[in-house]
Amino acid sequence: MNRSQARVALALAVLICAWPRPARADFFVIPFAGMKFGGSTSIVDLELAAGKKKLVLGIAALKIDDRIIGFEAEFGNIAGFFNNEKEFGDRPLDKPGSYVNDLTGSVVFSLPPGFTRGGLRPYAVVGGGLIHAESLDLAEVLQVRRTVPALNLGFGATGLITNNVGVRFDVRHLRSLTTDPPTGSVSRGINYSRFTIGLLLRP
Repeated sequence: MNRSQARVALALAVLICAWPRPARADFFVIPFAGMKFGGSTSIVDLELAAGKKKLVLGIAALKIDDRIIGFEAEFGNIAGFFNNEKEFGDRPLDKPGSYVNDLTGSVVFSLPPGFTRGGLRPYAVVGGGLIHAESLDLAEVLQVRRTVPALNLGFGATGLITNNVGVRFDVRHLRSLTTDPPTGSVSRGINYSRFTIGLLLRP
């Protein structure tokens, strides 16, 4: 190799090293469990259960890379949302089996991995979707079956334990975007918060 060829080879090597590499995208499936807390509703709530703590189960799909913005889809289930066993256990007004489901899509804003140096990676989410609520009173007169658009806001942190397994800590608030019509019409307001812990799984 002559001197001219060596210079060309050196220049190419510098260009290759300096060329911006595309950010690596990671996809995770996240089964999660936690606790729903707080909340209220203008939907028929005979047992005044909307503000009670309830178990939350769900699953999320997260696509994220080394940059700030990622994307997430999430489904959550709150069984017994309208059942207040503590105060109405002996004389329930609603049939067992009431529930609330939420299905949302969100934009995820997270710190790049370089800032956290391999530790927990904080994030915030904002998005929207649907909340679906169902319940039925014992006399089968007041049946609730509502699906309403909702806003989804939250924050949390993720961290990898191995290359393919990690954890997610998440706090989230969901609120319906509907406004209740005049008295005598169907009410659709519902909101609640939840804290969950999820298992990050890279397929």
